[in-house]
Amino acid sequence: MEDFNKNKKQQNFNQIKGVITEISEGEKFCHMTLNVGHENPRFVNGVIKKEFYDQIKDKNKIGDKVTLTFYVSSRKKDDRWRTMVNILTVTPVPEPIGV
Repeated sequence: MEDFNKNKKQQNFNQIKGVITEISEGEKFCHMTLNVGHENPRFVNGVIKKEFYDQIKDKNKIGDKVTLTFYVSSRKKDDRWRTMVNILTVTPVPEPIGV
């Protein structure tokens, strides 16, 4: 598990579990998209800084089941709110024994 939380004052964050469906690399920021949910599948796209992405890119691939630890931030641009899921950790979900 890689922990990218530089602010140790906040210790509680959100988590979501799903299957990686897309990974895209950018110059400053990269994206990881998960397919989450059971009866109502949906996608969750998170952003991760390039420097942290480089630390985890060889450990994760499309089809892997992972848990993302993240925080949500919003900003207003062009009179519209933009909300981002900022990834702090990517943790593999172990397969159940006997499967």
